[in-house]
Amino acid sequence: MNILRLRMVWERLAKEDPYWAVLTSPDKAGNRWQLEEFFQTGRDEVDACLNEMKRHRPDVARGAALDFGCGVGRLSQALARHYDRVTGIDVAERMIELANRHKPSDAADRIRYVHNARSDLRVFDDGAFDLVFSLITLQHIPPPLIEGYLGEFARITKLGGLIYFQLPSFAPNATPEVKKWSWYPPTLYTRLKRWTGRWFRRFTGIGDTMHMNTLPEARVRELLRAAGAEVISARQQTEQDGCISVIYLAEREV
Repeated sequence: MNILRLRMVWERLAKEDPYWAVLTSPDKAGNRWQLEEFFQTGRDEVDACLNEMKRHRPDVARGAALDFGCGVGRLSQALARHYDRVTGIDVAERMIELANRHKPSDAADRIRYVHNARSDLRVFDDGAFDLVFSLITLQHIPPPLIEGYLGEFARITKLGGLIYFQLPSFAPNATPEVKKWSWYPPTLYTRLKRWTGRWFRRFTGIGDTMHMNTLPEARVRELLRAAGAEVISARQQTEQDGCISVIYLAEREV
């Protein structure tokens, strides 16, 4: 899946059920999230994450923060309660439109949202942020793109700044998916149907959905170190679906 197809998938999800696409609670599918409850989950998560960061680095700057994969602004709004300036970035333009619509009036001038359908973060200068923050986003991005973004996280973080993100190291249903083969050789019609369907999904994103992807912890550490950042802590947590995620905290050192 390339960046164009990824964008198409998330544009469709943003149109159909944007809040559930951001936070996939089983009982909230079908546009059943109440907005106050939805945004409160962001405040609770950010408070817990910042408390964790404070235990490791109590005196970090609270100037500029980036919310990577901001969606409709669930975490961006919460970060703005602690940082002077917050930038949210997302691959789906529809998500950015909704995030702007939900800006809280008391922080509207301190939050900005950026649409970025690129495989890099060149929209930002080197050392632009005191914190790069990302939860439940990288897992939906193909591993080659994840690797590039991790290097970009380090590049756009100030010296002494922090990078805090979640990324699965193991998931039972992680892509690539197992191919299912039929018992009989496919007919010409079947082969043509598969070929046209594959190309239709590739260029439209229709029929595709969010995938779960992983990256081994050793590879994450290697990529960050090569980009000038060092992992301070890596805390494992097991999700309800059996996915093992790692919560990384890294510091830009070079």
